[in-house]
Amino acid sequence: MVILGRVQNGVVVPDSASALPEGATVTITYPALPETKPAAPKRRIQVPLVRKNQPGSVQLTGERIAEILDQEDASPRC
Repeated sequence: MVILGRVQNGVVVPDSASALPEGATVTITYPALPETKPAAPKRRIQVPLVRKNQPGSVQLTGERIAEILDQEDASPRC
């Protein structure tokens, strides 16, 4: 027989109304949580410097980015 329940104030309380006889021996199992891997250390990236006569001379709109991706034969990540 499997009876689901929840821990409330350190006591297991069954979800259903079915009662166990007083003094019954029970086995409680707890599903193992998935192991979490430690996060990889963050690394800095290096962005190439492009020298221009005027700062901010490239207007990057959604359309322009799509054009660049098409020219580079790349697809956007969704």
